Amino acid sequence: MESCEQPLASMTFCEAVSCVWAKGETALNSVLQTPATASIGDWALTLLVGLVLLNLVIMLFRAAFPRRRFDERVPTSRA
Repeated sequence: MESCEQPLASMTFCEAVSCVWAKGETALNSVLQTPATASIGDWALTLLVGLVLLNLVIMLFRAAFPRRRFDERVPTSRA
């Protein structure tokens, strides 16, 4: 975990993703297990994860059930 103390920009992609995942997992566990002692950063990260998951669910729902906003009839010519 010492490598996670350096800036993310100086890491490879896989190292950066691993560090962010570990920090997110720690924050989520902190909020779920001891919400009264969780830091504001842990709450913010947990809220962000929740919003991202909600957005994914909405996107999947909209992809599965698209709205019809146009008339599907073939236009007739008035010539």
